Amino acid sequence: MSSQTFRLKLKQTQQLNQNLQQSLRILQLSGLELEREVDDWLQDNPLLERVEADFQSEPERVSAAPARTNQIGGEEAEDVWATIADEDNFHEYLHKQVSEHPLSAEEAAKVHFLIDFLDEQGYLTDSLTDIIEHTPLEWMSDEEDIQHALDCLQQFDPAGVGASGLAESLLLQLQRLPASSARQCAARITLEYLDDLGGSRQQNVIKLKRELPDDADTIHQALDIIGSLNPFPAYGFSGGEPAGYVQPDVWVKETAEGWTVGSNEQAWPQVRVNQEFYDLLKSSHDVDPVWKEKITEARQKIESLAHRKSTVLRLAEYIVERQADFFIFGEIGLTPMLLKDAAVDLGVAESTVSRAVNHKYLACPRGVFALRYFFTQAVDAGEDNEGTSQSAVKAMLAQLVESENKYKPYSDQALCKMLSQQGIEIARRTVAKYRESMNIAPAHQRKLAR
Repeated sequence: MSSQTFRLKLKQTQQLNQNLQQSLRILQLSGLELEREVDDWLQDNPLLERVEADFQSEPERVSAAPARTNQIGGEEAEDVWATIADEDNFHEYLHKQVSEHPLSAEEAAKVHFLIDFLDEQGYLTDSLTDIIEHTPLEWMSDEEDIQHALDCLQQFDPAGVGASGLAESLLLQLQRLPASSARQCAARITLEYLDDLGGSRQQNVIKLKRELPDDADTIHQALDIIGSLNPFPAYGFSGGEPAGYVQPDVWVKETAEGWTVGSNEQAWPQVRVNQEFYDLLKSSHDVDPVWKEKITEARQKIESLAHRKSTVLRLAEYIVERQADFFIFGEIGLTPMLLKDAAVDLGVAESTVSRAVNHKYLACPRGVFALRYFFTQAVDAGEDNEGTSQSAVKAMLAQLVESENKYKPYSDQALCKMLSQQGIEIARRTVAKYRESMNIAPAHQRKLAR
């Protein structure tokens, strides 16, 4: 006779009114999505009209791509890019797959969240602990929940998505191949000898034959299998926006008073109530309830736009205050900063900050950056919870590799020791993970022949 077990789990939930739900939804939209949303409003509600701003000078659209000679710009560029067919965006491709898998609403929300954390190569380089720090408080997530969501994501296409690095990505791809001795050999090579591969095929086979029980033919087949795999799951997908052109939401510039934040008015749709139409309805003695609803709806939409602008500007000011060294020294000046810290300082929910950084951009003398770029976990935090940000450590690693002797490059252990001398205590394995995430080859592959 089977016994049934019941568990009681208490949760706190918030029921948001319709106005707040709309405000939060508008907050998380990108600039392009907001423009489309406002166009729909104008078609649906005659009481709303667009305010045509009279700019003193037409600012140039800022490009996230490196400057090139003979580059098409302005209206001509818009016409050129309009002729390019839409391509699959990697993150959108994954988001669409969520509905194709048998996931609960909670599981789907967590998978969507993880997808947004994937880097441009399709890897999930942040630890689960770091990711949990950024999840909305109302989720009450633990490592088991996020690990389960990651397991689900790693079943998506393309194979290897959601891996922490190259080795795990290859192993995830190998798992989908038919079982064979060559596949088993390829998995062991990936796990234990991937960094040792280099030089000619014959040299690799001779080296592996000394370490593995497999014969030369099996090792050859295993190397062929590894060579057929995709090292980066995101390869083959478009970046989502042609040529990396973005319209920054805010700009940051240096003044006599320090770094100043301002809004890029061209990025913010401006609407108002049509005063003539409103006065006509107000003077009427018998107004249809539908029009009364339209008046209320128009005011709510205008308020939601104002709330979006205010929240993004406040967040940008917080970023500039906390990351002032970045605007002076670049990436190496970034300090650890979490979404929850910003939420506490701004007096809003963490989920509100998460929506505010979604697809919002900041333009400064150093270029254009997503607001989410400035939020990074400390890698060597002590008891005071202070430390160095992951981005700053990666910048230091890049500088060390750039300045190394190309005939005698630094090993991961040497890089680890040099970082330690600068007060950054991280493990050699962490150095290797950051190096791989920046697509920097291991020392033996960077070494130049004399």
